[in-house]
Amino acid sequence: MLLESDNFLLELTKLFQQQRVKNSGSLSLVMKRYDGQTKPKPKLTKKQRLEKKQTPTNSSTTAHDSVEYKCLVRATFGSKKLSTIVSSKDINRFQLAYSNLLKANMDTLKKKAKESKATGQASANANSNVPSSPRVATNAASTSSATNQQKKTPTTPAKKK
Repeated sequence: MLLESDNFLLELTKLFQQQRVKNSGSLSLVMKRYDGQTKPKPKLTKKQRLEKKQTPTNSSTTAHDSVEYKCLVRATFGSKKLSTIVSSKDINRFQLAYSNLLKANMDTLKKKAKESKATGQASANANSNVPSSPRVATNAASTSSATNQQKKTPTTPAKKK
C-alpha cells in the first residue's frame, strides 16, 4: 500500500515491533530510483530501431534530462507490504528519520562469527570430541608409515668398491 512518508515511517515502526514479537521471519527494505512510470516501456522492434538510427532527434535527449527522479522505498514483512515515494527535495529529511528508525530497531541482529586465519586448527580443536572420519585416519597412518620408511637407515655400512 502506498503511503505518505511520515505514515510510512510509523507503519514501518509497527512492522519492526511485530517482527520482534513474533521473533521469526524477515523484514526486507528496498530503496530504488523512481521516475514516475507505472508501466514499463515496450521494446522497439527492429524496424523502429532502424528508423530511429536513420533519423536522429535531439528532442528525446532533452526530455530525459528534465525528468526529476524520486526515491521509492518498499518494506515487506510476510504478506504485509508498504511503500512510499519521496521527492528529491524531501529526501534529506526522510533519510534522517529513516536512519534513526533503523538504528533504533536493528538491535536484535546476530553477530557474525569471526573467521581466523587458522581455521583448520580452530575447527579441529573445537571438534575434538567428534571422531574423525576413517579416510582421515587411513591417510594419517599411511603418511606416518611412509615417513618412517624414509627415516630408516641401513644397519650395515655400504661397502666401497
